[in-house]
Amino acid sequence: MIVGLVAALVGVVGPGSASAIPDYTEPNYVTTLNCTSANPWPAGPVKIRVDVFNDIRFPADGLPGPAIALIGTDRAKPVALEYTYDVTVSWRNLRTGRTGTVFVPGRGFTVKWQIDIHPGRGPVVFTIKQKLGALAFVPMVNPQYSSCSGRATA
Repeated sequence: MIVGLVAALVGVVGPGSASAIPDYTEPNYVTTLNCTSANPWPAGPVKIRVDVFNDIRFPADGLPGPAIALIGTDRAKPVALEYTYDVTVSWRNLRTGRTGTVFVPGRGFTVKWQIDIHPGRGPVVFTIKQKLGALAFVPMVNPQYSSCSGRATA
């Protein structure tokens, strides 16, 4: 019985053939940007680093790739008091002229955010605008503003 089932499966699939899930390709690291911001708390500056990746087939936002991912983090030890932050990325595809804007709010003991942009194929320029505030009973107390820009190819 089992020999007949195996023979039937080999006949359907064929000897030596197999099907598999498509390969997952790792995103390509492009660069790291320095997007330091003044601190809304009475402390030193918040040194936010933004890692830029392209060639992302399966972006974290669930939309179809390809995409460019921007991952910002202050890489500091968590502080006792929370931050609130709003991050906006405006982008333009230099090949197609297509433009867009993505907004992400956040809150935490450190600054950590990720934005995926979907500009289509071609060279892309983008500007990151951050609004960083203290969470002191209400969000965005003493807001501080910073911006930086970069470039990647999608």
